[in-house]
Order: sequence, then C-alpha cells, then structure tokens
Amino acid sequence: MKSRHAYLDTEEQLNRQIAEHCLPEFAIAIMDVNDLKKVNDTTGHKAGDQYLRDACKIICNVFKHSPVFRVGGDEFVAIARDEDYLRIEELLGKMKDRNTDAIRSGGIVIACGMAKYENDASVAPVFERADRNMYEDKKRLKAEQENN
Repeated sequence: MKSRHAYLDTEEQLNRQIAEHCLPEFAIAIMDVNDLKKVNDTTGHKAGDQYLRDACKIICNVFKHSPVFRVGGDEFVAIARDEDYLRIEELLGKMKDRNTDAIRSGGIVIACGMAKYENDASVAPVFERADRNMYEDKKRLKAEQENN
C-alpha cells in the first residue's frame, strides 16, 4: 500500500506522459471503505484500524498487479495498467461479488468506481469520473445494506 504522496508523484508522472503523447492505456479505480465511522464509534479506533488493514488486504488482493494508494482516511486508488487494465471489468466484478457476500455476512463493504483514460488532457478528469462512479456505487451499496 502506497501513500497519498506516492499517488501524487505517480499522477505527475502520468501527466508528463500524457503531455508527451507516450502514455500506455490505464484506468483509475477509486475505492471507499463503507462504515469505518460506525466501526470506530461502536468498537473503538483500534478495531477501526484493523478494519482498514483488512480492507487494504481485500483491495490489494483484487488489484494484485496494480499500484494501490491510500489517498484519504478510508479512500484508496488503484491505477490499472497492462494485465489489470485488460482485466478491469473482471476485477470490478470481483469487488462487486465480494461486496454482495459482505452485505449478507456483515463483512467489509468497499464501494468502487472506475474510469479509463480516454485521451483526456490530464489524469484529473479520469479521477473525477472514477470518483463519480464510486459515489454511485456507494449509494447502491447503502441501499442494498438497508434492505438486508
């Protein structure tokens, strides 16, 4: 798991490659761990820290071949290139299936949104699309959780 600073360095490198027109294909997946505040409030911050470590393992197991960054308290970013880029829909399917099981069993639910680079002027619009998609997934997952 890499840091927010490492993400910003990677984003800067990608932006240079975009400007030089020598960028391979990539996608950004943004993930947000649901219910961290509830875990912290009901079972304490030590349990919340373990909840985050467990979420990190899940994310890193799905995005095995991609750098994964913790960019906020409960927010993570994976930059999918090469094999993971070619399999991005399959990886998102794994996250979705995992979330379905987690909702049934009371496990860790991780909202996920993805966007592909589409000749954008920089990484920022790709990130923004992925972020919007993640919030749509978060709403869907919250509704599923309330119905179970």
